[in-house]
Amino acid sequence: METYTYVNIFETKGLEYLLLMAFLVLFIFLVRYVREPKRK
Repeated sequence: METYTYVNIFETKGLEYLLLMAFLVLFIFLVRYVREPKRK
């Protein structure tokens, strides 16, 4: 009984790019939040 399943790497590229774009956007917001001067 085989437990290996074939995964085409080209079918998952769209999801990987969406995750990458979401990570980059969240990273930019995080950097802006950290660098923001403290308000009184």
